[in-house]
Amino acid sequence: MSQTQTTEPQPAGPLTLQYRSDGPDEAPVLILGPSLGTTWHMWDRQIPELVRQWRVVRFDLPGHGGAPAQPATSVAELTDRLLATLDELGVQRFGYAGCSIGGAIGTDLALRAPHRLASLALIASSPRFGTADEFRQRGVIVRTNGLDPMARTAPERWFTPGFAAAQPAIVEWAVQMVRTTDAASYVGACEALASFDVRADLGRVGVPTLVLVGSEDRVTGPAEARHLVAGIPDARLAVVPGASHLAPVEQPAAVTDLLVRHFSTSWQAVSDSSTGMAALAAPPVVPALAAPAAPAPAAHAVPPGAAAPAGPGDTAAPHAAALHAPVAHAPGAAAHAPGAVLHGPGAVPPGAAPAGAVPPGAVPAGTVPVSVPAPGGAPHAAAAPAAAQAAAARTAGPLVTEPAAAGRPDPYDAGMKVRREVLGDAHVDRAMAAADDFSGDFQELITRYAWGEVWTREGLDRRTRSAVTLTALVAGGHLDELAFHTRAALRNGLSPAEIKEVLLQTAVYCGVPAANSAFRVARRVILEETTPEA
Repeated sequence: MSQTQTTEPQPAGPLTLQYRSDGPDEAPVLILGPSLGTTWHMWDRQIPELVRQWRVVRFDLPGHGGAPAQPATSVAELTDRLLATLDELGVQRFGYAGCSIGGAIGTDLALRAPHRLASLALIASSPRFGTADEFRQRGVIVRTNGLDPMARTAPERWFTPGFAAAQPAIVEWAVQMVRTTDAASYVGACEALASFDVRADLGRVGVPTLVLVGSEDRVTGPAEARHLVAGIPDARLAVVPGASHLAPVEQPAAVTDLLVRHFSTSWQAVSDSSTGMAALAAPPVVPALAAPAAPAPAAHAVPPGAAAPAGPGDTAAPHAAALHAPVAHAPGAAAHAPGAVLHGPGAVPPGAAPAGAVPPGAVPAGTVPVSVPAPGGAPHAAAAPAAAQAAAARTAGPLVTEPAAAGRPDPYDAGMKVRREVLGDAHVDRAMAAADDFSGDFQELITRYAWGEVWTREGLDRRTRSAVTLTALVAGGHLDELAFHTRAALRNGLSPAEIKEVLLQTAVYCGVPAANSAFRVARRVILEETTPEA
């Protein structure tokens, strides 16, 4: 292997990410993803050991570490930018370790680009980060006050009190890292975390996964880590004592040791080829309407090498096994950080096969093809009634097909999604919980038509729709509605100064008394929403 090479940091383009590369060019590639508010320097103390075996590529989130301020508002968009960056580097297959939002990107990679991922480590991560309301609220505070409130509270979120007291220089470095982040890009990352929720998809993560968490992490702690281990089929849990959210910074030796052993022993092999890539088998086609000559088989074979998650009804036993598996101490961990513990069915010494592990290319009994996700080993369950109807129609006369419903799809689901994004989960949950036989139809009506038909239209952005809505509510004297739509306007990106301008405009066209009442309501809401926690 050649001598370690380090490239100069490479700036991002419109669809890529700022990155740097360390290690031998011909070595396997390991990607390291950062936490929100940090830069690739959070991994500095892992690099000397990791570059002995890997070419390590680290990246910055948009607007972080001097990267161009090109906000991304979804985890999928960040994943796409990372893949585009790796495409430019000529990297097709890689291992990935990510912290916090970097872990979310790793999970998304496992779900959307599994053919490129060799092994995965999720650090201080979660299948869902808090609630959407919490992150949108954080975005409101940053838009109004800048990043100073986030910078001041970063040490208590990221480090244990003992570490913060003993390492003031590192604490100051962390504070400055947040302060120098672009505010709009930080808010965009908050929006990405607000909409991230893969709890129902964890069973489709098909690569060996290490879930690593600090024992003192109060942001995404051991409970969230266990949720990941319970849901991911081939996952093990490592709890690092004496570490909080930024475990790679606070306990670098323990984290490095765990990463080296995980990626040394759990790197998923691919078939030999000139490209180093494994071909993906095309899923079998399931006809929408068929009359099989014989009853459908109870299960279908999976093409060699294709991994298939269990159906929704097959997850209870793995979950229980993951949660109640015996604890094993990681060999060698004491040399770096005594007490670092591995949990779960995959907690085995280096080189040993995890209990129940499936060799590459083998398919565990009881799994079903990806294209036939019916639980309980009953593929074609949805097609069977249609097949029976077709057979009956051939004996009784010509098959009569019902015409498809005319017009657009039902906008209810899209309306509920937008309603939650604009007003917040807590508000919508209260409204829906209060609905009864008398008011339930009204809740359905406004979700379907106000939110599904109007708020989803592309002719105006949400900021503009919020401004129009505030004006209309002032004109109508609807002060209760004005209160929660002021909150919505802040979440949709209007600043307090812009809301003030809207209300001044209403004073001219709707009347001073109406505007006076509106200012009183809006002022109270803005103070509640934009005042940082002490």
